[in-house]
Parts: sequence; structure tokens; C-alpha cells
Amino acid sequence: MSISHWKRSPVPMRAEPSDAVVIGAGITGLTAAYELAERGLSVTILERHTLGWGASSRNAGFLMRGVAESYARCCHEFGRETASRVWRWSEENLALLRDRYSITDLDSYQAIPSSIVAMSESEAEELRTSANMLEEDGFECTLQTSGDDTLWTNVKPEIALVNPNDAAINPWDLVNRLKDSLMRAHPDKVTLIENAEVTHFDPNGHPLTRSHAFLCKTVLVCTNAWASELLPSLGAQIEPNRGQMLALRAKGVTLDASYYLNRGSEYIRQTHDGTIILGGMRTLRETEEQTASDATTHALQSALDGYARKVLNTEIEVIARWAGTMGFSPTGLPIIAKANEHPGNIWFCGGLTGHGMSLGARTAKAAVESMQANKPSPFPVS
Repeated sequence: MSISHWKRSPVPMRAEPSDAVVIGAGITGLTAAYELAERGLSVTILERHTLGWGASSRNAGFLMRGVAESYARCCHEFGRETASRVWRWSEENLALLRDRYSITDLDSYQAIPSSIVAMSESEAEELRTSANMLEEDGFECTLQTSGDDTLWTNVKPEIALVNPNDAAINPWDLVNRLKDSLMRAHPDKVTLIENAEVTHFDPNGHPLTRSHAFLCKTVLVCTNAWASELLPSLGAQIEPNRGQMLALRAKGVTLDASYYLNRGSEYIRQTHDGTIILGGMRTLRETEEQTASDATTHALQSALDGYARKVLNTEIEVIARWAGTMGFSPTGLPIIAKANEHPGNIWFCGGLTGHGMSLGARTAKAAVESMQANKPSPFPVS
């Protein structure tokens, strides 16, 4: 979303100064604010719309270990040490959400395994290799060759790699828990301002909204897919990608895991009340889905309808359709970096490539550690 010249106040009023400003009130921004406040800093969070407006409240609610792609393939692409770090971070991410924010108390929380499903022998062999490598690197997993829930009965996978200690949740519940915990723990150190669109930075690197200048020592930009609007150079590395989803009801359906199919292209899970959450098919119309728009499209939603009927093999009643915008990095790894294109101490944290639920909180913690010590990211930045 671009910002018109007319919204940029020539003489903004000065807001109450703070030690740090976090731009974006999603999972990453809220966790980063907590980390900063824990270190004794005063923090102002500026959110262009409302709490969790972007992908943080629009995703499918998977809290999985690792990423949707196989461990073997990620080791090949990133190197084994880096892939192992991603998997370890995702475990630490879920532990952080459970321990600090007590998300297991939320009604929508489900302690349910995630399952990466192979439909071909070549992908099955890749999962077997992944399982061996995961066990060698100290990660618990199992291989499943049969099952009796709806997906196994109808789709008949070759094999599945199961992460047994994963979870699922209503992401809107999660975002509110992050906010409530933050404000309860640090009521005197944190200010959250919604509907406060940052238009640009002043010559000293202070963020400006239409009406106010926010004086601070440090800025952390957590806008993910919209990074290029404030950081044209660094943010240009982040490519917006839309993910479309739907919620449906289908009689007699049971899903015993949160499933990823077709190398993570499609994903499906069931909530406590039996509702089915299904998303993906993005690779069918990949170019069209490389957009920051959160509007659904008839073509892709029709593809999701057809896929749901194929997997569930029954009549379906769609009760909601929506989309969320993800920020993809060039490497598929999170980006933590100082934005040297502006004066001041401005940093960026994002590029979670569709895995903000699994990596967002842990990446935010690492970003604050990097900012405080002025040290580089543990992941390479292209």
C-alpha cells in the first residue's frame, strides 16, 4: 500500500519519546516488544491498522516444527548446520509460546502432531532420508505408512513424516494472548498505538506518522511483506505472496494430524469443533499469487473447493473464505539486518516465508539480541 504525499505532515507533533519503536503489531512485533521491555527499555508499538492485521491473524494456525519442506531438501539447500538451526528455532519458538505466554490455556490450542505427506515414491524416499537425518541430529520424528482417519482413507499416501510434539491454534487467539501478556508484564514500559501508519523516517531516523514524530534510539521494522514501503533497499528483498484459505464443515470427517501435502503446497487441519481449515493451491497460479493483496480470487478458491472434495470425499459446506499476505525472502530463511539506507539505528526482522507461526517469536528474540549487541544475523542475508 503506497502513501500519498498529502498524508505526510510537514510539521508533525512530537510524541512522548521512548527507547525503541517497533513498527508492526503482529507475532514478530509483539514478541520483539516484550524482549525489549524485558531488557528495561521503554517501547512504542506502531500498527498501521489494528492488532495482528496481516498474516498473523490470517494464517491457518499451524505451530509446526521446522518448515513444510522436507529436512533432507532443506539440508541440501541451506546446508545441514543452517537447516538444523531452523528446526531447533522452531522447537524453541513453540516452547517460548507455551512457557511465557501459556498458550496451552487457550480453548483453541490443540496438542496435535503435524504430518508431511508423500504421494510419490520419490518424495517418500526423501522423507525416509529426512527421518534418518533428523534422528542423527537429535530431532524426534516417526514415519507413518498407514492410518485410519479421513485423509489416509481417501488419499492413501505412500508415507508420512510425523512431528509428534507440534500444535495448532486459532492465530487470532494467539495474537491477543501475546498482546495481553505483554501489557500485563510491562504496563509502564509499553505503548501500543493502532491505526498509526508510519509514512517515512525523518533525517535522524525517527519514524513519522501523519501527525506525530516518534523520537527513539532504536527502530525495529516488523512489517514483513510490506517492508519495501519503509525500507526500499533492504525491503526489496522481501516478496509478497498471498495465501488463500477456506473453512468448511463436512460430516463424518476426522483428521488426526495437521497435514502438509505436495511439499507444503496444500495444508489441512481440523479444529476442536470439527471445522476443517484448508489452504494452498498457490503453486497452480503462482504468478497471480505474488501480490500483497488479501482479496480472494474465484479461480483459486474454486481449486480449493475441488481439492477439499477430493481429499475428504464428501459434500462440503464452506463457511468462510479469506487470504493472508506472507513475506518471502530470497533464501527462504528469516532476515534480521540493520537498514543502513536510513540514518539512525533502524533494523528489520521478517522474510519468514510462510512460517511466521513456527519461527516468528524466536526470530523476534534473535532480532532484539542482534540489535542490542549490534551483531549480524545467524542466517545469511543476501
